[in-house]
Order: sequence, then C-alpha cells, then structure tokens
Amino acid sequence: MARHDDWLRIYDSAPVSDIDTRTAYRKERSYDGGATWESAPEMTGEHLRIEMTETLIADLTIGIRGGVVVMQSPHPRGGLIRYTPAR
Repeated sequence: MARHDDWLRIYDSAPVSDIDTRTAYRKERSYDGGATWESAPEMTGEHLRIEMTETLIADLTIGIRGGVVVMQSPHPRGGLIRYTPAR
C-alpha cells in the first residue's frame, strides 16, 4: 500500500502536478545519452504526468527547461525520454 500512497503523493505534487493534462506533447527516446532521439507517438500531459511519477518513484532524475521535460527512463531498457510541447 505504501507504493500506491507514494505514487499518489508524487502525482499530486510539483513538478508533476504543474503539467497541464490537456497539453499535447511530442515524445522522444534516446538510448545513447541524448546524442540521437527516436520519435514516439504524440502524447497528452496526462501521459507525461504518469511517466514523471514513475520516474520519481524509481528515484531517477527529471529536468525541466522552457517547457521541455527530459527524464531518465523508468523502463527496463533505460535511456532518456524527452517531452516537448506540440505547438
């Protein structure tokens, strides 16, 4: 139960709660430290909030600059994930 409580606490706290769930984001992945990026389908801010929560639960880092979110991937393959607002 603690993991569920932690998940909800993180999801409802800044910086995760600062993300607008209605905003569309372009998602990209990098497996070489950010030298190259592979495109993924466009996602919503809700997807970003969920992925940010999973990243923080895994005790990984997230950086936010100019609306762009870059985080260590919490998924088994690892790497980096970048979300850029679709404009």
